[in-house]
Amino acid sequence: MTLEQRLIETLHRADDFEPSPDLFARVERSLEEDRRHRRRITWVAAGTLAGAVAASLLLRATISHSALGELIAPGWVLELIVTLAKVALILVLGPNLRRLGLPLIADVFRLDPPTGKRFLKLLDIAFYLFLFGQILLEAYPQLWDQEVLLGEDGWLWTGSMAIFMVMMGLGHIATIVALPVIGLFHSSLVRRNRRWEAGSGAPPRSEGAEQAERVVRLIVWGIAGLALLSVLIAVGVLFVGGVIDA
Repeated sequence: MTLEQRLIETLHRADDFEPSPDLFARVERSLEEDRRHRRRITWVAAGTLAGAVAASLLLRATISHSALGELIAPGWVLELIVTLAKVALILVLGPNLRRLGLPLIADVFRLDPPTGKRFLKLLDIAFYLFLFGQILLEAYPQLWDQEVLLGEDGWLWTGSMAIFMVMMGLGHIATIVALPVIGLFHSSLVRRNRRWEAGSGAPPRSEGAEQAERVVRLIVWGIAGLALLSVLIAVGVLFVGGVIDA
């Protein structure tokens, strides 16, 4: 076969190419996801603006002046405004973090995508439980029925909001750091199960798999060592404290 004939045959094969039957469905799903994302951004912007206006009106209606001319407001008003701001922050960042984290989850659990999807759902539950629990811990019920000086005591709620945002950031950083380790453990287990199921027909181990197994063992021994060291320190502190009290 001449070069010209090969070229003609190759072009004919290209003309006969048929796209994947689910290509249109995947494109349509991607467009729908983009539309939902834009609608969510619109609703979030409108809700944030409406909440800011409502909070300003509420604060304006309840604020007053003390005998010395200082601005005062009921504690429950400040607590309500800060709590709603925290809840809004959770509801805004939660879906966006999930959307941006999907490629990372897919890469971490590339050997077992269904487990990655289940892990992401559990991670969402942990995210909301952790942050809503943080909101309850940072509440100031002792100040709800008191008049609060905005100049002196208002920093309590400002600091509470700052601490909440720092905790969100630290939790997110911890998740990013922990995910590769979790991926290593999971990939190691998946490879072991597949080799066990294959039996004698399993292919020889690759150098990359061997290196990953060594990293996993090192991490396991490191965690076990830190746990043992923590237990010994705790026992030592309790023993020294008992000796001093005696």
